[in-house]
Amino acid sequence: MSYSHQAPEVYPPPPSTAYPPPGQYVAPPPAGYPMGDAPPNPQNPPPVETKSRGDGFWKGCCAALCCCCVLDACF
Repeated sequence: MSYSHQAPEVYPPPPSTAYPPPGQYVAPPPAGYPMGDAPPNPQNPPPVETKSRGDGFWKGCCAALCCCCVLDACF
């Protein structure tokens, strides 16, 4: 039994260019995105006002049910 040993394939090293390539524009991150080198926003956000939902949900459900009944009666 004879085994032939082949030299392992050698791949070329990856290119040593920086990302992004020089001269290419890179879009800034979206507003409010935390940056690693920037301090957090010192301004305090305004307090969030919550509102009572009231009975708008039930009015909407009744309107949808009524609309379905009318469409069912018409067609």
